Amino acid sequence: MRRPSSIETTISRQLAKKAMPIALSVVAVGVCMTIYLSSWISSEDRKADEAVQRNVAYLSAIADLMSHIQDAEIGQRGFLLTGDELYLKPYTTAMDSLDGMLDNLAEGAENASIETGSVATLRSLIAQKKSELEQSVEYRRAGNENASIALVKTGQGKILMDGIRSVLAQMETDGLAQLAKRSEAASAAKARMHILLLLFAVMVGGMALLVVRATVTRAKAAERTRDELLSHADRRLMAVMAADLVGYSRLMEKNEADTLERLKAARDVIDTIIEENNGAIITTAGDSIVAAFPSALSAIDCALQVQNFMVTHNADRPDDDRLLFRIGMNVGDVIIDNGDIFGDTVNIAARLEGIAEPGGICVSRSVRDHIRKQRKLKFEDAGFQQVKNISRPISTFRVRVAA
Repeated sequence: MRRPSSIETTISRQLAKKAMPIALSVVAVGVCMTIYLSSWISSEDRKADEAVQRNVAYLSAIADLMSHIQDAEIGQRGFLLTGDELYLKPYTTAMDSLDGMLDNLAEGAENASIETGSVATLRSLIAQKKSELEQSVEYRRAGNENASIALVKTGQGKILMDGIRSVLAQMETDGLAQLAKRSEAASAAKARMHILLLLFAVMVGGMALLVVRATVTRAKAAERTRDELLSHADRRLMAVMAADLVGYSRLMEKNEADTLERLKAARDVIDTIIEENNGAIITTAGDSIVAAFPSALSAIDCALQVQNFMVTHNADRPDDDRLLFRIGMNVGDVIIDNGDIFGDTVNIAARLEGIAEPGGICVSRSVRDHIRKQRKLKFEDAGFQQVKNISRPISTFRVRVAA
């Protein structure tokens, strides 16, 4: 039954209102920055990997070109020596591929950001080498074997081949140096990016920690403020009576108009009984009442009078159509603020009402101890009850009128 006071509710709402936007802002910024950094790091990694791959492709093109030139020269020499056209198959394939491979190599050098001057030199050397190979093959095909052999013996083909090898070797060296440089740069870039991501994670964690710390600080400040405000509230020892109509929903469904009319008539009398016993109605919901009294004696007198009145009020009604109240009662320290009362005393009274029999009264041990010597009543021990929102078991008693 205990409800938060208006002070507690206001402070809690103000705390949530101030803390939540900050926490949500930090989370939003952290998520956005994480997505951005992850995307950026992924993009940079991809660029570095693509640069390395271009270098690898360039080196592969150099090796392929050298292999095709060698295939052409081997095919040429085999044909010159034997005259067998079979040797010209790899020769022809290689010769047809050289120009396209040179174009690919030039494009690869440009993509790999390698100086392309060597490609022009290589293109000139390969053109001369192709001419030398083609001329010797034509001599052999024409049956002029001596001329073809003489051409080979001039050493022009070897000089051109050595030049091609030298240029390709230098291009390969440059490519390997560029590959090593780019691989190192890519590794360094990835390391820097990972460090940046780690630093950002630390920063977000720090911001989150600050938000948590600020929230905790505000919570403690709010708690101190609440305690200070509540310390100024009126605290009194009072008896609290909680009454609730049994089967209200069933009665309303059966005959709404009649139930409301009879309940209103009963409440007019009950409210008067509470007032006559120096009680004050704290809350009411039509079928339930919470009232406070200056003493347990006035509260029990009121409860007995209410139940006696209800017996008369229900005299001409069948058992299933009677208005029966269950009443729970407790006495203890309560806080009075803005006309409302708070504390475990109120909560326990409400829980005891649920334990009471229809038309009966259930009280706590503290109520019994206050009134048992002042009123001729019997207290039937109902045992220790574990009730909602109260950590300790409550010793309870059902009130019976002494014979």
